[in-house]
Amino acid sequence: MKSSSFTSSSRQSIGLILETTYFEDVSALIRPWADKYQFVFENTESDLGPVFKLYRGINRQKFIKHDIKLGKLGSSIAMVVTSVSKGHPIDSFTHELMNVVSPLAGLKPKYVRNDIGPVEDGIKFINNIKVHLINKKVGLPFILISPPHNLDESPELKAVLVDSDDIDVIRVGRRTKGKIRELGYQDFCKGQLLLHIPGHDTKVMPIEPSAIGLRDAVTAARAHHARLLEKILVNNVEAEVTAGSEHRPYQHTCWRADGSLLKAWSKHYQVLEIHPNALETALNCNYYDPEWVFDSLNALCILAKKWKAGESLGGNWEQTMKSYGYDFSPRSSVNTLGKCLRHYQFTHEGKTIIADAHLGRGNQGSKNVIRIYLHRDEERKMLVVCHVGSHLPTGSQTT
Repeated sequence: MKSSSFTSSSRQSIGLILETTYFEDVSALIRPWADKYQFVFENTESDLGPVFKLYRGINRQKFIKHDIKLGKLGSSIAMVVTSVSKGHPIDSFTHELMNVVSPLAGLKPKYVRNDIGPVEDGIKFINNIKVHLINKKVGLPFILISPPHNLDESPELKAVLVDSDDIDVIRVGRRTKGKIRELGYQDFCKGQLLLHIPGHDTKVMPIEPSAIGLRDAVTAARAHHARLLEKILVNNVEAEVTAGSEHRPYQHTCWRADGSLLKAWSKHYQVLEIHPNALETALNCNYYDPEWVFDSLNALCILAKKWKAGESLGGNWEQTMKSYGYDFSPRSSVNTLGKCLRHYQFTHEGKTIIADAHLGRGNQGSKNVIRIYLHRDEERKMLVVCHVGSHLPTGSQTT
């Protein structure tokens, strides 16, 4: 299993159901993993079951720690893992240290979801929604949406939906909307969403053409997700949740540009390195289709692996990437570097490098434009991503 996306300082929370009835199974798998990576391992008992604490660090500015609390959901083990990383570089070793769930893969973990079911269930789906909205049963956040138009006409909205598999975001049709309005939410109509967070007033909000409303709703739902997971799985509060199914096949695990960048790195770290500026700019990047960041880098890294192995690319970089459907420029113009060099220079591993190659989508000055600037290290046969986001200045601009 892969850990969630993280930066050099981050906090993540994962709720899982394990198909086993023995607490000892978790300890038997986690303990040797902790020993392998030299974590300080503590195993204590709470009134609700075992608590595992793993810590590895130098000081308060550089450490990784995991808190694992066990509970139950029915006859299965429930587990909430809260992981914190601070001051660690993004490299393959750090990735392994953050992947505390990996030794549990044999226990077939599943993400916890609301016990709502698919919208195709009709009356059963409505009744399950009613349990959450009217009977105020404790559960996890969910969002119902009625898009203002066909998804194919809104790449921004489609991108948010594709990358929201960590929570329940459910698209409903005309008949279901009518049933929801009968429950007292008369404003829930085309172009609106319904955000339900247990313990808070359920809200009807506009989705907005740029999907800003949906992005805000997803952000709010995620903010409450970890607290409610622990309340349900560790504190044994009665809830309408279930051992969720596997990830939906059309969805991905990252929902922002920085997540896509890290996903590309985790797959291709043999030929791909990430400069801290790339993470910072990707974190602030609001490009509507963050998965393009992964897809384009994935295609480029396939070429980079051939480059590193001394194999033929089947053409030059630009032509071959074009055949994959991506625009790649192996170098910036002499005019641009002559006038704007300082914007393209970065310090990496004690050396000054120039990120003059780039992947691009959209034209400069347009709303939906993104650039990934990178340096090709000819000596080591490595790609170093230095900037993800807006177009850097060119020779035709005043800097």
